[in-house]
Amino acid sequence: MFTRLLILPAICSLLFATSAEQRINNFLPKFEKYIEKSMPAWAIPGMAIVIVTPTKVLMCKGFGTREVGKNKPVDGHTIFQIASLTKNFTAAIAGILDNKKIFSLHDLVRKHLPEFNLSSKDATEKATLQDLISHRIGIDQFAGDSLMKLGLQPMQIVERFGMLPFNYSFRNDYTYSNQMFGFMGLIMERVLNKKFSEIFSEYIGKPLGMTRSSAGDSLIDTEKSWINKLKGLFGKDENIALCHDKNKDGQAVCIGLPPLIYVLPSTSGVNTTAHDFGIWLQCQLNDGKHNGQQIIPQDHIHAMRKAVVKHLTIKPRDMQFPDVMHDVGYGMGWFSYDYGKDKNTIQTFEHMGGYAGQRSLTFMCPSEGFAVAIITNLGHFNVNLFPEALRNVFLDCFLDLEERDWSEEYVKRKSEYYARIHNQRMAKKLTKLAPKHDDKFYVGTYTNKLYGEIEIVESAQGLLFMANKHSCHIVHWNADEFDLNGWEFNGNFSRSDPNFIEFGQNEKGQTIAYVSFLFEGNDPIFTKKG
Repeated sequence: MFTRLLILPAICSLLFATSAEQRINNFLPKFEKYIEKSMPAWAIPGMAIVIVTPTKVLMCKGFGTREVGKNKPVDGHTIFQIASLTKNFTAAIAGILDNKKIFSLHDLVRKHLPEFNLSSKDATEKATLQDLISHRIGIDQFAGDSLMKLGLQPMQIVERFGMLPFNYSFRNDYTYSNQMFGFMGLIMERVLNKKFSEIFSEYIGKPLGMTRSSAGDSLIDTEKSWINKLKGLFGKDENIALCHDKNKDGQAVCIGLPPLIYVLPSTSGVNTTAHDFGIWLQCQLNDGKHNGQQIIPQDHIHAMRKAVVKHLTIKPRDMQFPDVMHDVGYGMGWFSYDYGKDKNTIQTFEHMGGYAGQRSLTFMCPSEGFAVAIITNLGHFNVNLFPEALRNVFLDCFLDLEERDWSEEYVKRKSEYYARIHNQRMAKKLTKLAPKHDDKFYVGTYTNKLYGEIEIVESAQGLLFMANKHSCHIVHWNADEFDLNGWEFNGNFSRSDPNFIEFGQNEKGQTIAYVSFLFEGNDPIFTKKG
């Protein structure tokens, strides 16, 4: 009796996998042609995709090149930075450490990170480790990201978090947070006395045989090494996809491997391949098992998928979560939703990633027995929504829904967005066209309680914005407003995103400045010293 009950789920799982395999194989040639046809519209140099069932790899293939303008084909073993897909791994490691009694996910954050402090006393005192990896702390969306972009180090970010506004409800509101996943990594490093790169290798990389995967900036060292440069002369350099941005003409520009992604490696610092990610997804589909070994506790695998907070602020024309997605929530390292129309829907779990020069997305339907990962070397979110478009096309095909050219639709809507932003800025400029002050008016050191000090200095090429050993040019736009080349400052900004610095004077006659990408403080104004 009991033996039959144990065998039944295994048989059902095999049947689901077989059914999924047949359905996917039927539309796979059409899907691959869609990738090849639509990819150029986004100016994506290279990408890789893997599609798996619990027991088979249905597709593991590369498209395009690792570096724009060069003959360096992407394949299933090309290493990519994957940004926030890292969160999926961090949430899994948290469950492994909980199972080993190294810590409990119900532990208070301050037990392991006493420096943790938010402007909400209630959240500060009650937040647990599970809260850190569930996007339900209640801080603003992406709160603290500007501190990282400014060049602050992890513990500096932790210490200044208490100065950030707290505008949402603790454990009731969904607000995406890179920093909270980063803080979880700091805690892991403390309790294990190891770097996150070592933790990832010990609990994920080695047990799963993900031999070309890592966490942390060693990938940059490998790519920049003299040995790799020498190999490159003979076309034998390491199989690494370099990151790309778009210039103002919409063409891909290589930006190397931006190091900012590794400041908090537990939130964005994993490097992997389509092949290795396929292993990871099969482990997920097999309830945490790999080659018969339970790598991730089964109960934690299911807990990761259980939504503990709902995403209730999705806009009608949202492109990450379009109108064919319903009941969007977040568990631990997984978004969850129902995809489809009426009764023709399937429960789906996913995570997206996007940082300087790359975009990625993974989604899986355990009930149907398949999972997919899409990794590209062009980003950010604002310049590359191809992974989301491909997700939608794939699921439409699987469910046999009406065909919709998601890629063409998203390209058009992104173009309209940038045209609207440009026109709004131009209208503002033309309404009140004015010359700038003499450069000496702007030059000096400015201070802000949250962000610290910035400097405006003169150079042979014009005025420079400087902070934390980073610098970039500022170019006059109108009156006392200057364009700020954020991508030159730290490589984490896209050339497509307008950033600016605007100067003025306060009631005391002091020169003040507002920097557009430093927007999270209660008082975002910098005041000139002296």
